[in-house]
Amino acid sequence: MSFEHIFAKHLLAVIQAYHPEFEGDVDLVASWVEAPKDRELGDLAFPCFRLAKPLRKPPAVIAAALIDGLRDVVDSEPMIAEVSQVGPYLNARINRAGQAKSLIPQIMDGSFTKPRARIDHRVMIEYSQPNTHKAFHVGHMRNVALGDALVRIYRWCGFPVVAANYIGDVGTHIAKCLWYLERHFSGEIPEQHRGEFLGTLYFKATELLDFDLLTRCPLLGVHVAQVMEKDQHPSRPEWTVVTLDLGHETCLVVCGGTGFEVGDRVAYASLGSRVGGRVIERVDKDGVLSEGMILSGAELGLNDNREAVFVLEPTISVGTPIADVFARKPNENVAGTMQQRLNEVSETLKRLESGEPEITALWQKTKQWSMDEFYEIYQWLDCHFDHFFFESDVGDEGKAMVEEYLQKGVLVRSQGTVGAELEGLPFLMLLKSDGTGLYATKDLALARRKFDEFGIDESIYVVDVSQSLHFQQVFKTLELMGFEQAKQCYHLAYGLVVLRDGKMSSRAGNVILFSQLRELLDQRIKSEFLEKYRGDWSDREIDDAAHAIAIATIKYGMLNQDHNRMIVFDLEEWTSQTGNTGPYLMYAYARTQSILKKVGTWDVLSADYTLLSHEAEGQLIDQLGRFQDVVASTREGHRPRELCAYLYDLARAFSRMFDQCSVLRADTVPLKAARANLVRATGEILATGLHLLGIPPLERM
Repeated sequence: MSFEHIFAKHLLAVIQAYHPEFEGDVDLVASWVEAPKDRELGDLAFPCFRLAKPLRKPPAVIAAALIDGLRDVVDSEPMIAEVSQVGPYLNARINRAGQAKSLIPQIMDGSFTKPRARIDHRVMIEYSQPNTHKAFHVGHMRNVALGDALVRIYRWCGFPVVAANYIGDVGTHIAKCLWYLERHFSGEIPEQHRGEFLGTLYFKATELLDFDLLTRCPLLGVHVAQVMEKDQHPSRPEWTVVTLDLGHETCLVVCGGTGFEVGDRVAYASLGSRVGGRVIERVDKDGVLSEGMILSGAELGLNDNREAVFVLEPTISVGTPIADVFARKPNENVAGTMQQRLNEVSETLKRLESGEPEITALWQKTKQWSMDEFYEIYQWLDCHFDHFFFESDVGDEGKAMVEEYLQKGVLVRSQGTVGAELEGLPFLMLLKSDGTGLYATKDLALARRKFDEFGIDESIYVVDVSQSLHFQQVFKTLELMGFEQAKQCYHLAYGLVVLRDGKMSSRAGNVILFSQLRELLDQRIKSEFLEKYRGDWSDREIDDAAHAIAIATIKYGMLNQDHNRMIVFDLEEWTSQTGNTGPYLMYAYARTQSILKKVGTWDVLSADYTLLSHEAEGQLIDQLGRFQDVVASTREGHRPRELCAYLYDLARAFSRMFDQCSVLRADTVPLKAARANLVRATGEILATGLHLLGIPPLERM
């Protein structure tokens, strides 16, 4: 029980004796306890303003009425040294000697830091979720660090946890990667880092499919046409009915643009083409059927003018693709080239979806390359999963589930699609008009698997903040389907990791690959921390220490942030030996072990905790006592940053205590033993806290 709760327990007894109608409980009263602004007045303060309304009396009058009763009930409380009244406040001073006598032995025998009693509430934490055929990079580390820490913290708090990973092993990105591998790759496949190799192929595929690299007008289905006739619209004088020569036929287009004449060559978007994200279709324009669209300079991406039709040079042949007209290299058939590439990727995707044997075998082989690399990365990070889900396993299952609940009347048809009408949220499409499922379709099937096969009561999804609306819709749909666990589904959203020059993207190729990150960390940590020990330490110990410090650097750097905010990855700052970093906390723990080695053997039981009277000692003891509450609060709020902040404050409190209170030069044996025990207890709490963050402590640094 925290000191706030101990103080609140006695306060509640006195309040209820004074005013039996008071309906609050210990937790409520404890939530009102605060730290005094002037620490000379005590360690805890209760503002009687909180009781003014229920007791209908002035706060100072209430405080005066309660103080004598409070003194009486705390006389038998060894954890409270004294209580006092200052105006409307009731203050309490903690008995540090009693606190230390109770707390430090519990920490040293492990009872204070051991995991809590098992709770009958099964939790699944789904995290990491990388895509195969893409490279694992530093941006993925925030998800891994958050998920791994939550798994450890939940388990420490007594929850049975299933750590799960949902692998994205299907989709267009895989078709692009395999298309490039089959049709454009001509080198040798590497023996190592094959997952990253696939990521490189994916990046090269996206380059070949980036129409912007070939032309200033990356539009397919847009060709040069000649204006044959112009007539005013019969009922809308601001519109013009234009007859266009397309080279092989003519068509009518209703146009609102200006600045063109009969005989001009213009850019015509044919039916079925896409401009500005919309598909061009036949449209009845007040009685005149318009078959296509004449484009402005803004619509072509050449200028900002949306009013005037863009007029082309009169020497350009009718029927020429507009992408070829503005090709970055003259006289290239870029439209034909791009269309061929897109057709090939589409064909690759169809082969995958139909289970064509040759492409399926290649997919399975290359998928394993990615998985082998993921397993190696998780082993290096000391992250462990109880179950792997694969996106390919729930696609058909999701579509069948949608049909099932459509028949039950839970889902509806809308404009050829199937989805869920959600109060307060946009319509959630689950089946396209062609019967294709979406991400949400698979997430529904995945959720049902979690509920049915694993019997979970609570499901936590660690996914970036861009998917917040998606999960709101999925959870609400699960509620509509009648799954009681839907109310215990939680999306832990987090901001992305960016570099100093902007967002990372596998598609753009501007990422720090995991292998590069490991190498950068290893080089920097050995040069900054460990080279000075070369010769005294074995090469194995230096390598192991570098590995541990690397984990501390990257995990703490990712966790010691508001998870709702974006992170700027800064290797130099995160590897600093001073300040709020993982290496600093590891150094604090190693320092406790170094001190204890210098103390040597001491009589633990000879400690006299009444001698720990220095303010720095009291602050450190108080900080140690907060550990259990901080871990519980961290779990409840899904905020590993809270535990990070606690450990940093603990390390600083230890540093102040050590600087001001010598252990080795203590005046008496009982004081030396008390301080040595305090150092040992500090090391135990630091080690336990670091383990909960997924960071291995080092005995020496």
